[in-house]
Formats: sequence, structure tokens, C-alpha cells
Amino acid sequence: MPQFTIALFFWYLFPVIVIIASNLLVKKTHLDKKYGVKAPDIATPFFFLGIHFVSKGTLGNSFLAYVFLMIFFIGMLIAIMLAYQFHEINFKRYFKVLWRMTFLVTLMIYIILILGSIVIFLQR
Repeated sequence: MPQFTIALFFWYLFPVIVIIASNLLVKKTHLDKKYGVKAPDIATPFFFLGIHFVSKGTLGNSFLAYVFLMIFFIGMLIAIMLAYQFHEINFKRYFKVLWRMTFLVTLMIYIILILGSIVIFLQR
């Protein structure tokens, strides 16, 4: 049975640290004005890493494959929606919408994993 450790506690604080650091990086380097990059765009890969370690520390195995599968299906739905709405797929718009939706999905899953792991550890 997995145990609560200091490393797992770090992964609980990880989203806050990543978003603050990403925001500072974007503001200092003016990536938002030059390229339209926002803090969630930089934070998304780190959330994948966090999801892997929190799910492995709490549940014993990684939840990352299911997250990638979910994002794959969301990507298909976005492509269908853009093709239906605009009768074409603008790849720049597609990847921007997909990446921002990926951020929202990974953030929601991360929060659910953290809350679930807290409940699991409190029930012991």
C-alpha cells in the first residue's frame, strides 16, 4: 500500500509552484506579447509529470496513459467541431485550442487526483 511521504506532499504543492513560475517566466521574457504564449501553455507539460507521480504515489500505478487517451479523443472532437463550424481546419487554431483544452483537462485531473489521494490517506 502506498504511503504518504514528503515527496508526495511536494506534488500536492506542485501545480501552484508551476503556475506561478510559468507566469513569472512569461512576464519576464514578454512571451505573451511576442508570441501569444500564456502561463498555462508552459505549465501543461509539467502537469503531465505531476499526474504521473501523484497517481503512482497514491494508486500504485500511473494514470498517464488514460490522460493521453482522453486528450486524443478531445482532439478528435475539436477537429470535428472546427470542421463543422468553419468548413475547414486551421491547424494553428486547432493546436492552440487543443493545447488550452489539454491544460484544463490536466489541471482538473490533477486536482481530482490530489483530492482523491487526501481522502484515501485520511481513511487509513
